[in-house]
Amino acid sequence: MPKKKLLSFLIVFILAIMIGCSSEDEAEGKTEPERDEEPGEEEVVETEADGEDEEQEEEKSDSEDEEQMIEGQVTVIEDENIVRVELDTNLVENTVVEVNMSKAYGELSSPIGTAGSENGEIKSDGTVTIDYPLDDDFFEKYNGEQVEVKIEIKGSTFQENVVEAYGKQGEKFTGPFVYQFDSVGPPDQRLYIPVYFQVGDEQTTFTIETPEREPLPDDYGNIEVWMDVEIVDNDHRYLYVKGKSNLLEGLVLQGRYFEDADATFAQEWATEMFVEPDGTFVLPVKYESITSDGYIEIQGAPVRSHRTKKEIHKTYGEDFEHLTGDIVKEVDDHQEILITIDNEGMDIDTPEDSLITEDDGELKIQVPDDVLFDFDKSDLKGEAKNTLDDVIAILEGLDEGEDIQIHGHTDNEGEPNYNLNLSEERAASVEEYLTKHGDLKHLNMTKEGFGQTKPVESNEDEEGRKRNRRVEIIFNKE
Repeated sequence: MPKKKLLSFLIVFILAIMIGCSSEDEAEGKTEPERDEEPGEEEVVETEADGEDEEQEEEKSDSEDEEQMIEGQVTVIEDENIVRVELDTNLVENTVVEVNMSKAYGELSSPIGTAGSENGEIKSDGTVTIDYPLDDDFFEKYNGEQVEVKIEIKGSTFQENVVEAYGKQGEKFTGPFVYQFDSVGPPDQRLYIPVYFQVGDEQTTFTIETPEREPLPDDYGNIEVWMDVEIVDNDHRYLYVKGKSNLLEGLVLQGRYFEDADATFAQEWATEMFVEPDGTFVLPVKYESITSDGYIEIQGAPVRSHRTKKEIHKTYGEDFEHLTGDIVKEVDDHQEILITIDNEGMDIDTPEDSLITEDDGELKIQVPDDVLFDFDKSDLKGEAKNTLDDVIAILEGLDEGEDIQIHGHTDNEGEPNYNLNLSEERAASVEEYLTKHGDLKHLNMTKEGFGQTKPVESNEDEEGRKRNRRVEIIFNKE
C-alpha cells in the first residue's frame, strides 16, 4: 500500500477510537468539570434531617450555656399522704432531682416524714414530678410544726449529657439557685430550693420563687466581719430578723429570744439559718411571749453544721481565731460572732401566768389551761381570777367596737369530739367571767372552741401538749 494511503488510514482509525471513547463517557454520565469549580471540591447536599440535627444541637448548646431556671410548686396533699413537687425547668434531660424533708430552721428533733429521699429525673421537656410519701400519722403527729422541703440538684458522674452540661461537681451551674457545699466530700455546687410550710395550715400549695440576689459587698469574705440586722415581721410564733453582712456563704447563724437581761436561758430552742450566697439572711426566731425587756441574740460559732465548713475554717480559723470586728466576742477557748437586737416589747403588761404574742398589730394573750381549770374540767379555778382580772384591765382600755375573740384549745389526747366540746365549754367559762366582772359592754366579744385542730406545738411530747392546752384572748392593738 502506498505510504500516503497508509497514513490516511491511520488518522481515520485513531479519530474513530477517540469518538467511540467520548460516546461511552457520555453514556456513563461522565462530563468535564465546570470551569469555575476548584479541583477536588465536592458539592454538599443538605437533607432535612441534617438541618433538624443541627437545630437540636444548637438548642442543646444554648440550654447548657444559660442560667439554670426553675419554676413550679410544692403541694401538701393530706388525702394522699404525700408532698408533691412539680418543676418546670431548662435543665437537660436525665438531670436528677432529689427531695427530702426535715423540721424547719434547724430545730433539735428527730427527722420528719419518711426516712431517706425521693428522686426523679428531668424529662425531655424540662419537667419532673416527685411524690414524697409521708408516714401514716404524719399530719396528726406533726400538726402545727414548721417543715422544710429540700429540693436539690447536683452534678453527675454517670449521665454523659449531664456531666457535659454541668460537670461532675456541678461546677458549671450558674444562676440564682446555685449554692456552695463542702462540709462532706469534695467541694461542689448545687441547685437548692427550700420550701417551708406549717403542717395543718390552710395553705397547702406553695409557689417556687426565684431568689433576688443583692450585689456582693466589696469586702465579702473579709476577716473583719460586720452585720446589719432588723426585725421585719412577727407571726405569733416567730420574730423574723433580716440581715445583710460580709459573712461567707453557708455559715450557720442561730437566733434566740430572751425575756430580759437577767434571763439565763432563752424562751425557746435556738433556730438556725444559713447565710445566703450574697451575704444576706432571714432568720425566724422562735419565742413564747414578747416582754417589755426582751431581746434577740444572733450567734455564729465555729462548731456548727456550716454548709461550707472547710472554706469557713480556712478563712476564719477552726476556732474563728482570725476574726476581727465589733461583733466578734471571746468565748472560753474560741471566738464567736454575736449581736443583740432590742425588741420594742408591748405597751401593756403581760397578765399573770400568761403569754402574749403579736402578729401585725394583733395581740394574743395565751393562758395555759392549768392556770384556769383542773384536769378535764371547764369550771374556773379560784386562782384563775388573778390572771383574768389582769386581762379585764387591758380590755377595758380598748376603744369602743373592738372585736374580742376567745378561743379554747386542747391537745390531741382523747376523742376529737370530746376535746372540741371541752374547748367550747372552757371558752364560754372565760367569756362569762370577763363579762360578769369587767365593764366590757363597749366591745364585741365572741367565743369559739377548736379542740385539738390548732396546736402551737407538736403533740409528740408532754411539753408540746401542755402548750396546746390553752385559752386565747385575741384583739387588735390600738
